[in-house]
Amino acid sequence: MNCRESRPLLPLFLDGELEARQMRAVALHSTRCAGCEDELRQIERLQELIATHVAQQVEEVDPGTVWAGVAPRLTAAAPPWHERLRAWWEARNEGQRGWLPLSVAVTAAAGVLAVMLWQAQRPTEPAQLASAVDNSAILDSVESNVDSVALLREPETNTMVLWITDDAPVTAGDFGDVR
Repeated sequence: MNCRESRPLLPLFLDGELEARQMRAVALHSTRCAGCEDELRQIERLQELIATHVAQQVEEVDPGTVWAGVAPRLTAAAPPWHERLRAWWEARNEGQRGWLPLSVAVTAAAGVLAVMLWQAQRPTEPAQLASAVDNSAILDSVESNVDSVALLREPETNTMVLWITDDAPVTAGDFGDVR
């Protein structure tokens, strides 16, 4: 191994992220090459400085301030799904009352088209029926801290509706547990 091959591998060597064969080659080269050995020592010193700085920063963090930001999110109860759905529907249709008949017509047309396509794709032969796969899923509940998610489940008709809208900005951690 030469310096050109060894230098890009030095940080990986220190972190132990190389394969055994490469580890041996880099170690052997760095013991024989003063330049690579110096660079290895500089990288090692840089890692020590970073670790020391991070440890100091962690020691300065007050756990009381972290908990003060987390506790309100844990204790806040999400409103029931029907209240979230009603609020979403009212906010969505506010100022768009004239579009309601059109949106109902478009939804109905899409439903008819979906049924027609489903009927065309439905297996009719016994062999096709036997090979059909059930890809259904059942969600018992959806917990979310945002008002843009709602779930309606009707066990009598085996129907489930999941509403998701992108009206509100969603950040990581807004969604809770899905069961």
